[in-house]
Amino acid sequence: MILQRYVMGEFLRTFAMIIGGLVIIYFSTRFASYLGQAADGKIAPAHIAQMLMLKMLVSLKDLVPMSLFLGIFGAIIRLQRDSELTAMRAAGAGPLLLLGAALKLSIVSALVVGAITLYAEPRAEGVLQEIKDQTENEATIAGVKAGRFKEISGGRRIFYAEQIAQNAKLLEETFVQVRQGGDVGLMRSDRAFVETDPVTGDRFAIFLDGISYAGQPGALDYVITNFGKYALRIEAHAPTDLSDQLNYMSTADLLKYEAPGFTTELQWRIAQPVAALLLPLLAVLIALISNSHNWYLWLLTAVSGYFAYNNVLGVGKALMKKEVLPPDLGLWPIHLLLVATLAALWHWQRRRRVRPARDAIEQTVRNG
Repeated sequence: MILQRYVMGEFLRTFAMIIGGLVIIYFSTRFASYLGQAADGKIAPAHIAQMLMLKMLVSLKDLVPMSLFLGIFGAIIRLQRDSELTAMRAAGAGPLLLLGAALKLSIVSALVVGAITLYAEPRAEGVLQEIKDQTENEATIAGVKAGRFKEISGGRRIFYAEQIAQNAKLLEETFVQVRQGGDVGLMRSDRAFVETDPVTGDRFAIFLDGISYAGQPGALDYVITNFGKYALRIEAHAPTDLSDQLNYMSTADLLKYEAPGFTTELQWRIAQPVAALLLPLLAVLIALISNSHNWYLWLLTAVSGYFAYNNVLGVGKALMKKEVLPPDLGLWPIHLLLVATLAALWHWQRRRRVRPARDAIEQTVRNG
């Protein structure tokens, strides 16, 4: 038990370093992307933090298994390089100790991934889509920048403001173009601001002290109006309909239907925690048959095996959607293929470990 706790500590130490680095890279990349979209007026800055947290939660289903896989492989390579693995074997602790420690961690990993894919991810993706719909509406207001043209409503309306007041609420020297069919309306005002109707929740751009032109391009019968106050309704972005999107449905709802599409989505959600359970064992066996002097070659082999397995699962999902693979059979043959690979690697590493000992005994007998 002491040795197993020590090995698990080594696994967790390497795992923590890897997942910490991956989280920082993912977070900074996603944060920079959202900042760029906010600067372009595509999303409202107030929603960046919530969108980041939801994306980070969903990304853990990929980051946790990958980090554990690489962490276990790296820890075993270090134990080999420092001859600690040889000392463990001399004390009677063989590969089963490493597999047992990896299995305990992989069970925790599978539970975390399963909680995300079966419960948290559909809810998070649904909330994220709602935020995206809401932030597109708010971005039409917050996205107007001084000295830049802003298109909204699919290009039917173009806003422009010469400058923004210090309180960031008033737009000064504003211009707007509104296109409705063949008619084009132009409006200029000294000041403008956004107002929300407390009853209906509709948003209006309020223009003060300006002039408007309405008519068809090329015609001479423009209507010119001087106004003190003019309210222009800002069209809201329609909420995205998610009723027919299976990846947004809860797992409980998927279980109510037996159609191939529902079964495929359910199989895919189950496949990810199963992969998180099996892949750490693959890392252990590849590390055991590797040579610590050429560890980087075996690392390439391990990473290739990791992505090959996940890619085959993706191909299997695509084939299930096309009903080439029976939905009831699902992705289980791919999992069984990995189990068979684990069994073959186990047999291989046992033969590699037994052969040197047998040769040494035979050499001793011949010399004696």
